[in-house]
Amino acid sequence: MKILFPIAVVVMGFSGLVAQILLLRELLIVFSGNELSIGIILANALILEAFGSFYLGKRAETSKHKLESFMLLTILFCVSLVIAILLIRILRNMMGISIGESIGFIPILYSSFLILMPVSILHGALFTYCCRIYSMFSGGGASSVGKVYVYETLGAIFGGVVCAYLLIPYFDSFQAASWLALLNLIICLALLMPSREIGRYRQLVLAISIIGIVCMGYFILGSQAAKLHDQSISWQWKNQDIVHYQNSQYGNICITENQ
Repeated sequence: MKILFPIAVVVMGFSGLVAQILLLRELLIVFSGNELSIGIILANALILEAFGSFYLGKRAETSKHKLESFMLLTILFCVSLVIAILLIRILRNMMGISIGESIGFIPILYSSFLILMPVSILHGALFTYCCRIYSMFSGGGASSVGKVYVYETLGAIFGGVVCAYLLIPYFDSFQAASWLALLNLIICLALLMPSREIGRYRQLVLAISIIGIVCMGYFILGSQAAKLHDQSISWQWKNQDIVHYQNSQYGNICITENQ
C-alpha cells in the first residue's frame, strides 16, 4: 500500500488536470471563448475545489472508512465528468440561446459554476482524503501533505502532456473521459486487493468498481462513447448539418451548413 497509494495520488492529479482541460475546452466552444470567459471558468473551478477540499474533505478527519470513501469519491468524480461534458454540449439549448448568439457575463458565470460544481468539489475533497490516508499509511504526519502535493503535481504535469499529445488529437471528449474513468476504476480495484478484511462498505465499493470497469469497457470498446459524442454534437449544433468536426492542441473546429 505504501507504493500503491502514491500511484493513486499521481493518478488523482493526472485526472484532475485532464478533466479541467476537457471541460475548459468544451465550455470555450459554447462561450465562443475569450480571456474573460477563461478567467471566469478557472475562477469557478478554483473556488469549488477549495470548497470541496475544506468542507467535504473535513469528513476525512472523522471517517472510519477513509480509503473506501476516497474510492467512492473517485468513482463519483468520474461519473460527474461524463455528465458535465454532456450538459455542456446541450447548454445552449437549455438556456434558449441560438447558434452564433453571444452569451453574457452573468450566464457564463452561473452556468459554468453549476456545471463545474460536482467535478471540482469532488476533486477538491479527494486531495484532503489523500493527505489523511497517506499520513495513516506512512506515519509521516504533517509532512504527508507536502508529499501528496508533490505526487499530485507530478500527475498534473504528466496529465497535461498526455492530454495535449494523445487524448485531444486522437480521442473525443467522451472517449477521453471514459478512458480516464477506466484508469481510476482499475486503481480503485487495485487498492482493495491487498486487504484481507472486507466489510460491507468495502464490498459495496468493490462491487461498484467491478461493475464500473465492465461498463466503461463496453462504453469504449462498444463504440458507445463515440455514438454519444456524435449525438451530443448534433444537439449542440441544432438544425445544422455537421460537415467536419475536429479537435487539436490549438482549439476546436466545426464546419456546418444550414439544413
